[in-house]
Formats: sequence, structure tokens, C-alpha cells
Amino acid sequence: MRSLSLLAAALAGFLAWAAVSAPPRARAGDEPIRGYVGEAVCTNCHAEAHAAWTGSSHAHTFEPATTMNMPPSVVAEETVAHAPGTTAYRREPSGRFIARTLGDDGKETDFHLSHVVGRMRVRMFVATMPDGRQQVLPAMLEVPKDAWFDYTKLIFGGGGTEWDKAPVVKPGDGSFWTGVVRSWDLRCARCHVSGYEARRPQPDGTGPRYRHRALGVDCESCHGPGAAHVAFREEKREGKDPIVRYRDLAHDRALGMCLQCHMESEVVKTGFLPGDDIWEFRDPTLLIDPERVDPSGRSLELIYDGLPFSSSRCVKEGKLTCVSCHDPHGSPHASQMKLPPEDNAQCTRCHEEIATDIKAHTFHAPDSTGSQCVSCHMPFLTIERGHGVVADHSISTPTFALRSDRVAQNACVWCHQHGLNAPTDAPKLDEAALKKAHAEWYPSGVPPKAWVEGIAAARRGDANAHVSLLRVANDKSAPKVARASAVELLGRHAAKVPLALLAFAKDEDSLVRRRAMTSLAKLEGEAVNKALRAGLSDPSMAVRTAAARAALDGWKRVQADVTLLAEVIAVLEADAREVPEDDMRWFLLGAACGLAGDDRGSLYAYERQAELDPYAGNVRKEIERLRKKLGK
Repeated sequence: MRSLSLLAAALAGFLAWAAVSAPPRARAGDEPIRGYVGEAVCTNCHAEAHAAWTGSSHAHTFEPATTMNMPPSVVAEETVAHAPGTTAYRREPSGRFIARTLGDDGKETDFHLSHVVGRMRVRMFVATMPDGRQQVLPAMLEVPKDAWFDYTKLIFGGGGTEWDKAPVVKPGDGSFWTGVVRSWDLRCARCHVSGYEARRPQPDGTGPRYRHRALGVDCESCHGPGAAHVAFREEKREGKDPIVRYRDLAHDRALGMCLQCHMESEVVKTGFLPGDDIWEFRDPTLLIDPERVDPSGRSLELIYDGLPFSSSRCVKEGKLTCVSCHDPHGSPHASQMKLPPEDNAQCTRCHEEIATDIKAHTFHAPDSTGSQCVSCHMPFLTIERGHGVVADHSISTPTFALRSDRVAQNACVWCHQHGLNAPTDAPKLDEAALKKAHAEWYPSGVPPKAWVEGIAAARRGDANAHVSLLRVANDKSAPKVARASAVELLGRHAAKVPLALLAFAKDEDSLVRRRAMTSLAKLEGEAVNKALRAGLSDPSMAVRTAAARAALDGWKRVQADVTLLAEVIAVLEADAREVPEDDMRWFLLGAACGLAGDDRGSLYAYERQAELDPYAGNVRKEIERLRKKLGK
């Protein structure tokens, strides 16, 4: 009886919420958000910082399309090729830009090119669809080369040994550019506008999918709501000014200010404010995916620097932060750096002993690019299937010793074999010559860190990798992303380490706990179910969500335990309500309600998913079946 009452209570709560859930009221663009004042007010006292910001990348993360920010080929109304397709551009008398390209019906169709993103490296274009959705158009411009290519190649790799081979995505597929995978509203907007709030479309399925305070990343995105600060200053109050200042934050909280956007991650909790614990609001990509990153944290694809930086020794031991090197307000240097990248003072202010004799450390001429710190420790890594590069923010030491499923290019090889954006004055040398020189100059070798080797062994599929993974997971001195990666990789060996996974489910670090929940999904038994139940009531929402998804994995666990299913549904309901723009959250909730026999709850959740994903064919079939069954 208790289990049935729990299930009934959970479902009743969900239906009560669903009954009153309605599209939020539209807000005029100039209507103030409580607590925020807008960047124009900040200008009154901070004119110098504001002037720098107006030229920064933060101010221009998302802009309406104009003749001033469109490429010449678009303004000239040319047709550009981006294999396997083409896009023809033109401008209407009203001033609107039109991109004519393949639609989801396979026919050439006109789309309103409404916004542009990016300026220096890659420029992408956003179309506002007739129903109000915003989608990333397939044509993308590689700015340094002035070359067009199809965005599909960036986000879908071939996998295995064919990382650079793009698959064929046909019109009408869910992964076609008009589908949910390429949705600007759901996948991108949160970090490119200020004050992002998900918004339901109108009952007829039309209308914007989000609203915002301002385009771009404004002052209050990093300093928090400014109204209290303005009142504090104007009224000359005593005490502590309520505005958030980067320099006043603890190290991990300071990092979080930037990582909220500069880290590939899943949003697990909304409402992040500067000064909050970012790890309770985001669940990051870890060191386990050969599509994105190598075991040391070096980028293989665009992951926004947060993961590599979080794995860096400079961050863990040296307490380096983003603003140690970058000025978020803007600067005249590349990537808004405080000093030019080639200026070693960025590094030698901490590494003073190296600066006294730079040649003894680098074995290169002191005035050459080979003696610039960034050449060896922050080389450019090739990403986006060869269409872009990013500086290595793991700030690693060149080594030829790392073996793994995939390894980012060695700095020596990158420089002396003239990789993308490599120095042009380096003599060309083959890898054998580079290895020989490296061994002569550094006879003691530079072995990978223990946690890197442990993760690499697991990624290679070594039979006894669980032994080294346990060492990594238990090493509190290792970066938290390394510990969490090890715990998730232990899921591949779950049958060998069940007690360890149960212990990690109680770890003091919520990032480790949530990954332990994921790995526990591979195990059965009452002890595992008990741990998952504990996870469902964990103080961390991220852990609760991970536990719910783990309990659902394979469906059998919850089918055999109606009480557990009720607890899972309650968590999934809160999860979908927290991040309502995520179609897969509604899918999981709909599936769980279906398992519980709650057709109305399942129908509601699937309808919410269908609002977000116009190509969810199987879900739409299930919606029709449920409507017919319920007489709707």
C-alpha cells in the first residue's frame, strides 16, 4: 500500500503542476528585470570599462544581421558553396537578409538570416524560422581563410578511425539543420545573450522559444544584478557593496564566473549567479570522450577551454584564474589578453627562475618563437575537423610518452611540421628527429601525470585499467574532473569494483557522486538500489538527476520497484521543470510516466517534447496513440 500511495502522490503532484503550467507572459524588450539595471546605467560610473567592453567579443556574441557585420559575399548577394550544399544570399528592400538553401522538405527555400555569431575565427549565421524558432544555418565561414563549409561536418564526426569524415544528413532527419540538434534556442542562446529564460511557444506552436535581457554578455552577467549596487552608491550606505567583484571571490567561485559559458556542459540547474558554485549548475564534458578531448584534457574539438583549464596544474596548484591572463572587459590583444601572447611575462611572473635563463629551459634561441612560453605549453590545437584552432588551456608540458585512443598533437610536432597557426620560422623536422632532440634535452623525460596515464589506460581498454582508475578516483590531489572521469570510466568495470562505486556514491564532491550514480546503473542488487534511492534525495540537484537517469537505465529496475519509480518520476518532473527547453528531459519524464501507467502525465510530457523537436516522429506517433486512448 505504501508504494502505491507514494506513486499516486508523485503523479498527483505532477498533474497538478501540469494543469497550471502555461506559456509565460511575453515581456517587452525594454521592460526591466527586477534587480537588473542594464549596461547603459553602468556606463554612468564605469565609462572606461564600458568603452573597452563595447569592442570586446563579450559584447558581440550575438548580433542582428546588418551590412556592417555580414561578410562581403553575403552583402554582394553571392551564392556560396559549402559541400554538399550551397546557399544563395540576397537582401530584401526592407533590409532583411535572406539565405536560400535546402529546407527540411529537400527543396530550395528562403529563410530569414536574422543574426550573426562570431567575428575572428568562425562566423555562423542564425535563421529565424516562420514559426519563431531560431536555427543555425548550414553555411559557416572560416574567417582567416575566407572559406565556406557546412556546419554539419563540425558537430558529427565519423567516429572510430574516421574522425574527420562527415556523415550524410538528409533533409527531414532530426540532425538536419532545421532540427533540434541545430536549435539556437535550445543549444546555444543561453551563453550568447544576457538573462536567458526559456519560453514556451504559443498554443498554436508559434512564437519565440526564449526571452532575454540583452544581446551579448553584459556587465551584470559577470557582476550580478546591479540595482542594489546602484542604490548602495547613490544612498552612500555603510557596509559591503553588494556588487560581485572577481577579485573578492574564492578561487573556485571566481573560475565559475567564466566557466558558466566557457565549458562544454549540460545545464542541471538554472539561476546561476556570479559567486555561486558552478559545479552545482553545470555537469561538464569529462576526460572520457575521444571525440572531444584527450586524457590530459587537451582539446580535440571545440569544448570552450573550461575542461582543459580545470585539469591544469596551474589552476590546481598555482591558483591561476581566467582573469590572470585575460581582461573580460576587452583589450587590444588577441583573445582579450592583458599582454600580447608572445610576451613571456604572462608566465614568468610566477616562474621567475626560468626567466633568468630562458635558453637553458627551452634549448631555443631566447628571441625565437621556440622560447615563447605559449609555443610549447599552449600550442594551437586543431579542432572543428581542420577548420579552426584553439590554444591548449591545459597548459601542459610536451611529451611523446602518452598513449591513448586519441592524443592531441604534440607541441613539438605542431611547431616543426607547421601545423595550423604554427610559427613560420621553425625549421621543418620529422617526428623521429624531434623525439631524439627531446630525449637529449630532457633526459629524465616528462612522463604524463599519474591521473592522465590512468584515464588513458581505461580509454585504451586495458583489462586491468580499473586498478589505476581506483587510484585516480581516490587521489584528492587530482583535478576534480579527473576524479569524476575515473569514476565514470569505472562503470566499464563495474562488476569488479561494486564496493568502490558504492563508496564513491557518498563522496564529498558532488561531481564524483553524480558520476558514481551513472556507473551504478551497470549493477543490480538491493545495495545498489539503496544507493540510488539515497542519490534521489541528495542535497545536490545534479546528483538527484543523475540518480534518476541511472535508475531508469534499461527500465527493468523501476519496472520491478514501483516505489523507486515514483521517486524517480518526482525527480524527473523537477528536472524537466528546471530546464524546460531540453527536449530529452521531457522524453524521459514521458517514458517514466508511461511505465507507471499514467497516460495523461505521459501525454503531457511527450507533447512538451514535440513542441521543442518538430521531427520527433516516434514521439508524435505515441502522442496520437495516447490521445486516441484518452479520447482527446
